[in-house]
Amino acid sequence: MKENEIKNSIKNRVEPDVLEKISQSFFQTFGTRNLLGNLFFNSLAIKNRQIVFEDLINTCGYQNNIEGFFQNLTSKIFTEKKIQITINRIIIPPLYLYHILEAILPGNRLYAIKNIDDLKKNARVFVNDPDKLQQVMDQFPVRLSDHVIRQALVSCGVAKQYLPFIEELDPTGDTITFDGHFKHGVLEQMYENRVIFLLDMHCPVYCRFCFRKHKATRKEKTPGPSDVMAAVDHVKNHSAIKEILITGGDPLLNRPSLDAALNGLKDIAHVNVIRIATRSIAYYPQLFLKGNREYIHYLIEQNDQLKSHGKRIEIGMHFVHPDEVSIQSLDIISDLVKNGVQVYVQTPFLNGLNTEGKTLGRLFSLLRNAGAKIYYIFTPCSPIHGTKPYWAPISKAIKAIDYLRDNFSDRVVPKLCTATPLGKIEWHTSGWAVQQDEKDSNFIWIRTPYTKAYYQQFVLSKKDMPVYRENDEGTLDARFRVDMGDKALFAGNRPSTQKIQLTQLNDRSLIISNVRTKLLQTSPLRSSVEDIPIAGMSRIHKSCVEMSIPVNEKALEYLANQYLADQGSVSDVILHLDDKALLAPKRLKDVLIQIKKSPHITCIRLCCRQFNDRPHLITPELIHVLTGVCDFSIAHPFRVEVETWVLLPKDIEQTHKELAAKMIKKGIHIYANAPLIQGVNDDPDTIIQLAHRLRHTGIEFHHLYVGGLAIQKNFNSGETIDPKLLIDIASKIRTSCSGREIPLYIIRTPDGDEQIDLTDFFKFM
Repeated sequence: MKENEIKNSIKNRVEPDVLEKISQSFFQTFGTRNLLGNLFFNSLAIKNRQIVFEDLINTCGYQNNIEGFFQNLTSKIFTEKKIQITINRIIIPPLYLYHILEAILPGNRLYAIKNIDDLKKNARVFVNDPDKLQQVMDQFPVRLSDHVIRQALVSCGVAKQYLPFIEELDPTGDTITFDGHFKHGVLEQMYENRVIFLLDMHCPVYCRFCFRKHKATRKEKTPGPSDVMAAVDHVKNHSAIKEILITGGDPLLNRPSLDAALNGLKDIAHVNVIRIATRSIAYYPQLFLKGNREYIHYLIEQNDQLKSHGKRIEIGMHFVHPDEVSIQSLDIISDLVKNGVQVYVQTPFLNGLNTEGKTLGRLFSLLRNAGAKIYYIFTPCSPIHGTKPYWAPISKAIKAIDYLRDNFSDRVVPKLCTATPLGKIEWHTSGWAVQQDEKDSNFIWIRTPYTKAYYQQFVLSKKDMPVYRENDEGTLDARFRVDMGDKALFAGNRPSTQKIQLTQLNDRSLIISNVRTKLLQTSPLRSSVEDIPIAGMSRIHKSCVEMSIPVNEKALEYLANQYLADQGSVSDVILHLDDKALLAPKRLKDVLIQIKKSPHITCIRLCCRQFNDRPHLITPELIHVLTGVCDFSIAHPFRVEVETWVLLPKDIEQTHKELAAKMIKKGIHIYANAPLIQGVNDDPDTIIQLAHRLRHTGIEFHHLYVGGLAIQKNFNSGETIDPKLLIDIASKIRTSCSGREIPLYIIRTPDGDEQIDLTDFFKFM
């Protein structure tokens, strides 16, 4: 289809006055800085909390020419792809463009694109080399949705994910995706304590970077309930399995098998969590919204039923670029979360799409504001044939993570993970680059925490294992195709280790009592990164301030003024609660409402150490107050999280689980931090059990502090715990826990919290 044909195909389809009404409604509802971004607001020189459509029209130079504005806008949309759509140097927000395109190109259809004509007609794209592009589509199927087509028309960040490209013919990479160490029917197993159910190998839309794009099973018959029940029987007979990941393809496309899986797993006592992975929230939100949001109601009801059996559902989703985030996707996330279904996001790190920290920060902030938990960045892109343009070096991912920690809330910093053929590792804690492969420089050897003995527990045959070698410390190195990007990141082998002698305390019970007393006291505010001469307030990070009760009026003024002073970079307030605040919920409500008036504050984090030792202070009235303050709207998000501190597994009891369930049901997240204390909890088994207890209770394990806290300076002999022990802790948590149980390993410094790189400790031994 030629450019003129594309323009003519949409000409006069929607009258300008209709588009004007749609535009006015959009900006009245969604015209906030949180949604549309600082860049857009600044380009319009708007300092208000919300803009109206007239602000855009006037700045673009079309005060008395609405028809001319829409002619210019549609002309720019239906021409060859541009990085951004601009008018008079104003970058038009993709969220608004999607809204306009829903009127111009309505529909929620799915398309199997078989040839160039299909691509031109349905996706409205320009094709430069049709013969080669046809070869791509013959080899790797193309599926698109109307939703993605609309987004791809105005965003390269979307188009590069879904539209076929000639470079897919590059034969570099693997042609077979690893199926796991054990596979039988719909079941795959990579780890002892969790398994995968592959319920459907189809997706509404096919991502070009998909690690399953070569899967022969994509062409297999869709599994039915009887196939699922065989997998359920396997789980029933293996009590070590605690979590199930239901995936595909998209498992939500196979409702009968999903029903069978949820019903079959419901009565298995040793299963705690059922995770459902879907990309449809990003590229086919209509799956959730059709039938009066029937699928959302189904998931909420299933979660409620599973809770009565001591289990829960979690929804895992993939987003890559902030331009993928639509009003519909945010609405789906928010609806699930406020009704008690936890949602988390994991993101593949893709060259040319999201390798800049600023891009990831925008993406994760949007999703977190809707209620999603930020989980993983997977790097590199799976080295599958046809994905080479997406490959990026590990050094770039590390740089992006550093940018996130420097500029955004710690609650949007994910774990940096690589899925090696042996299993996942988190960089520089549970795994690291040992050396480049001597035979092929495209490959490296990665130290993993897994051992032969670990796999012997569930791997039936050695031939099911990928290439590996055993290192001097007794764990396995995996051979993997990846570019480190910086030779300094090769840490070499860990020196062979002897069993670490743990600290023995003469009177352990007394020490534990003293540590717990100190831990559960209301702590003083951390040092400020800028001079703020306001009592009871400290800016501990670019994105976060801490405040104590009672809240100083000048502190509230600072928050309000900061919105204009530095474009609202403060997104989080950590409020330290004392007993008086908990016992006076109405007074606390007044404080929260005052903080909420600052439009850039999207999350209030209540540091509530009483949750640990005096959960009875968290009354139904208090939960009602917190719920009432929450705002789950798309344009004006204001969420509540509860932070608690824990020491030992026995600190977490059934009371905490019941209380957490009540709060999660209302959309309130709870996370825990823990300090490592010598002789108290500084052994791998204790931290593993703590992680298990938190996970079972529904509390997220956020930070494990290895040093720098005042309590550690009081009770530990060194600046940090023995680094060799830390490596053992990180390694054993990785092998014994679900990825959703693993914390970030943090050291507190005068300049703020930093993620620890354990490999630094033995590079020079």
